[in-house]
Amino acid sequence: MTPGATDGSGLTSGWGAERLDLAAYLSRTGMSALLTAGIPRFTFHDLRELHRAHLAAIPFDNIDLVLDTSVSLEPEAIVDKLCRRQRGGCCHEHNLLFGLVLERFGLPVERLAARVRLGGEGPRPRTHMLLKTTVDGEDWLCDVGFGSDGYLEPLPARHGTETVQHGRRFRVLSHGPFQRSIDVLIEGEWHRLYEFTHEPQQAMDFTVAHHFLSTHPKSMLRRAPFLQRLTVGQRIQLRGTHLITVTPSEQTTEEITASRLPQILLEFGITLTPPDLAKLSRALAEVVPPKEA
Repeated sequence: MTPGATDGSGLTSGWGAERLDLAAYLSRTGMSALLTAGIPRFTFHDLRELHRAHLAAIPFDNIDLVLDTSVSLEPEAIVDKLCRRQRGGCCHEHNLLFGLVLERFGLPVERLAARVRLGGEGPRPRTHMLLKTTVDGEDWLCDVGFGSDGYLEPLPARHGTETVQHGRRFRVLSHGPFQRSIDVLIEGEWHRLYEFTHEPQQAMDFTVAHHFLSTHPKSMLRRAPFLQRLTVGQRIQLRGTHLITVTPSEQTTEEITASRLPQILLEFGITLTPPDLAKLSRALAEVVPPKEA
């Protein structure tokens, strides 16, 4: 399919792909060549490069949730925030956007719901979103909106597959007829990122999940700033007052103060308005550092 076509083949799925400004997205991710090349068939190579480019260009960013600012999941609003205003967003914004882009290139997309397990114990709600698509005859899992130890490139959706991406190992497992999981190997031990099923969700399902993450007082995304940018050679994160930099050879953690916030935000490509920066600085100053084990 030619990008931008409106013949109804995949663009009227109910998710709003026909309302997507594809040129703005491809400009933001540095992938405008996909729009001008006239690609006759979107390949896995294109999917992998686009997945990488998205993660490198658009950071995970929960600032609006910390500041109690309303976040819209409408396609036009997501493009305006993540592409034109060069901000980041949370999982629903990222993966809704990426799913619309894949549909515009003619790929089938299923939106799936997941329970995040990394960093938590006990029952967890299905508040995370990931995507499943099919290209070159194989199903692939995509996730450009996981704000922690996520994957840089799509993963095969088949049970038992292990994938090494730039020194990091991931696996996809089936647990009975319905449950699936994605795990990551960290310091020799497998850690579960999240659990999900292959049941396609509707837009209203993520509206409800997004409302919980945005408004509930116990939502982890409202407690403190959490930012991440992921590239082939580096992962940088701001977790509350901790700036974490991970490369293939080392990991460093630095405690920061509110006075350094403008400089830190620039490392993620984010510039806030003075009022929002002041509010975020106050929120950061109120973060209680974790106790030493």
